[in-house]
Amino acid sequence: MTQPPDNAAAAPAFHGDPSELPADPDLVYGMPYRHYKGGAYTAVGIGRFEADLAPVVVYRAMRDPSLLWVRRANVFSEPVATPQGAVPRFAPDWPAALACLDFLPRQAVLDVLSLHDTPYRRYHDRRHILEMFEAAHARGVALDRAQALAVLCHDAVYVAGCEHNEAASAAMIDSVAPDEARAVLERAAQIVLDTRGHRPSCAGADTVLDLDLLRLAAPPDVFDSHSQDVFAENRALLAARTGLQGDALWAEFMRRRAAFLSQLARRPQLFLTAPFADCEAPARANIARSVAAAEAAGD
Repeated sequence: MTQPPDNAAAAPAFHGDPSELPADPDLVYGMPYRHYKGGAYTAVGIGRFEADLAPVVVYRAMRDPSLLWVRRANVFSEPVATPQGAVPRFAPDWPAALACLDFLPRQAVLDVLSLHDTPYRRYHDRRHILEMFEAAHARGVALDRAQALAVLCHDAVYVAGCEHNEAASAAMIDSVAPDEARAVLERAAQIVLDTRGHRPSCAGADTVLDLDLLRLAAPPDVFDSHSQDVFAENRALLAARTGLQGDALWAEFMRRRAAFLSQLARRPQLFLTAPFADCEAPARANIARSVAAAEAAGD
């Protein structure tokens, strides 16, 4: 991806104190930024040019995170003239849907989100967490602190095939919000534990469980893409346990996924709260289609 041209003159050599690095609290690892021309970027960190010790910002494009960009810090956020007036060259782009987490330092939120970026995560990834917050925001569902912590942390620890992911994720909550009230932390942890069996056992868990299952109600092509992501996460483990490969491995995965979804569909309701009642029918249609595909593959 090419960097948007700014038509700016070359910056002069830096002659100030090399210890004067940017003090902007938003310039932390993982903070999303928006270029004034529309590009989406993520801050990686701050540093200095070796040649003259000038402070710099290191960042990457969200479309192509494999390439790092480096820009002098004073240029990174300086005002740029536009027809609408002066705007920062790069400005923080914190999602409005994450306002329910404003009781936490943004660095703490970013640290948890970064746990979801490991290459083997294809389904239980950052997208899933952000989708849950975006869905709550779009549907006018106000998450309280315990619910917001639970959404943020419920997949913080994820290893395919491990039976203790939820317990380990719940145990992290105290370190994510060490100054939060004990009652809030305990309820958040219980909600995370409830995501294992998807049965609510405390106040507010039903809403979080609905958000967690929301991908079941995705359009058919998106649902199928999610199935591929679940397969990618579990492929190595399933191959090691079954000795299968290729089409046979995919058929075995679909058989197991269909069994899980069929068990889930036996419940009177998949979605437990009114804001998500419209998700019931499309989710059941996706499940029925997935089960039928697995049965056809097994014939």
